[in-house]
Parts: sequence; structure tokens; C-alpha cells
Amino acid sequence: MNLVMPAEPASVPVLRRRATEFAREQGVGEELAADVALVVSEAVTNAVKYAGAAGEAGVVELSARRGDDWLELRVRDRGKGFGKGSVDGLGLGLSIIARLSADLRIVQEGEGTEVRMRFPLPAE
Repeated sequence: MNLVMPAEPASVPVLRRRATEFAREQGVGEELAADVALVVSEAVTNAVKYAGAAGEAGVVELSARRGDDWLELRVRDRGKGFGKGSVDGLGLGLSIIARLSADLRIVQEGEGTEVRMRFPLPAE
């Protein structure tokens, strides 16, 4: 699954819902689906905040895929990156994402930021 939406607050619930639907399609239970909803909300909210360059409207990209025994979600923006010239630091959102996901990677190379989150899938 790959989606691109405007970096605006209205995109947060749309991307959260689509990520949750994708997770459920992969056979996750309600607890993990709720975790996916929360981490995507937090990651997309951050992307909306930082996506635009100096007065420009940006976009937020959400991708999701299934591996053999894991679910991976990626949220990306093309902004200047968080923590660069901002006074608010990493914030509560990333600590929530780190606590709920089995693996969290934040990549700030080139343009923007990509937040990669992995969750183990239940054994079939």
C-alpha cells in the first residue's frame, strides 16, 4: 500500500484509518490494530508539522507492507526535518511510537524525514 496526501491535519484520520484497515487485512488483532492507528497518527501529525519547506505546502507519504512475520509502516515527508532549528525537540509522539513498535528507525537523509515502524505479526 502506498498513499500520498497533502500535509494538512485532515490527512491524519484518513491515513490512520487506511493503515488500520491494512493491518486488519494482514490478520492482526484489535490490540495491534489500535497500536498501528496510534503510531500512524503520531507519525503523520509530525510529518504534517514539518512537511512544508518555508511556506510551501508539502505532502505526507504512507506505505505499508507485509513481510513473512512482520508488518512495516513508513511515514515520510519532504520537509526540513524535525529537530533542525526547532525548540520542541523530539516530543511525546516519537516516544509513543518507540514504545508501541517492535522496531523504530528515523531516517533524515536528503530531503525530509522517514519514520519506519515494524510490528510482529501473529503466527498463523
